[in-house]
Amino acid sequence: MKSESEKTPEKATDREYADFLTKHIDNPCEVEVESGVIKNIREFYLNLAKEEIPKMTDPQAIKDLEDKIKQYESK
Repeated sequence: MKSESEKTPEKATDREYADFLTKHIDNPCEVEVESGVIKNIREFYLNLAKEEIPKMTDPQAIKDLEDKIKQYESK
């Protein structure tokens, strides 16, 4: 029997992962790319969402992520 520290972590559900990505797409972190120039990393999360959608099986999670991507790509 595995000890508590040896247990395999649970994988997030599609819904949980979609919620995580949506939160970070809406409220991305910001980084300083050069002295005084701040850029958010929304594009990183949008690209990650696009990569993860084909791996998902929850239709509602997929739709929500696709809608979120469209929201920001149309801006």
